[in-house]
Amino acid sequence: MKNSLLVGQSPLGMIPRILDEIEGTRILDVGCGVGVYGFMLRHRWQDTPIGWRQVRNYDGRDPRLDEPELVSGCDLTVHNARRASHHRSYDEIVLASADALPHPDDYVDTVLCIEVLEHLEKPAALRALRAFERIATKRIVITVPRESLDPHTGHDERSFLRLSNPDPDVQAWTFAETHRSAFTPAELKALGFRCGRKVEPGPRAPLHKLMALWQTYGPPGGQLLAVKELNKPAPARRGELPPPPAMTEGFRDYRPEGRRPAHTPGAETPSA
Repeated sequence: MKNSLLVGQSPLGMIPRILDEIEGTRILDVGCGVGVYGFMLRHRWQDTPIGWRQVRNYDGRDPRLDEPELVSGCDLTVHNARRASHHRSYDEIVLASADALPHPDDYVDTVLCIEVLEHLEKPAALRALRAFERIATKRIVITVPRESLDPHTGHDERSFLRLSNPDPDVQAWTFAETHRSAFTPAELKALGFRCGRKVEPGPRAPLHKLMALWQTYGPPGGQLLAVKELNKPAPARRGELPPPPAMTEGFRDYRPEGRRPAHTPGAETPSA
């Protein structure tokens, strides 16, 4: 099997901050890439708040909370879905666009969307955020680059995206890596998000607050963490994913024709 760098993932330094924001035991990883967060949720569950509470109170823990109940993943590309499925951390992986998710209402507790929204046009990114509110009951956790577009041109001007090469893998990589929209802390706050980590009271709270402010408003570059609390009533029952319109390489394929990648390696050609 041919490998490639078409993986798209946030820096590893973000993992502890993101895991610390997980609420509940059902998680949807939108734009799961190669599956880093699915793997971490399965193998480092103790680093999430609910897992840490289990460890801290081990003699009185609830065994049903010792691991996630559901880790669901979706991605737009077959390449990423195939790679994410290798370590079998996800209970399900489907092909879907973040702005046209098939998941039913209140399907999970937390929706993760890590370094994905900037790759959508702004209207599609806003549709995705509305879909996350429909699907999650407790929290939405997203990250976006703090400077995804050039402030003067409004476009992604990174030089490596101007590679001129007929290789379909190069074309697929540059298409997938291109940023198409941007969010500022002010925009996210207007949408109901808290920007930066939540600071708990205690003797080190002022230091943690300064760190959170630095991470959110510090020098250009890096990622912005944003969290939205939903706090819906616990659903009486969870719905199920609807039947897929198609299957592609064994993955349930819900992708609208207009949201499939414009450039795809030959291995992504949908099977008959």
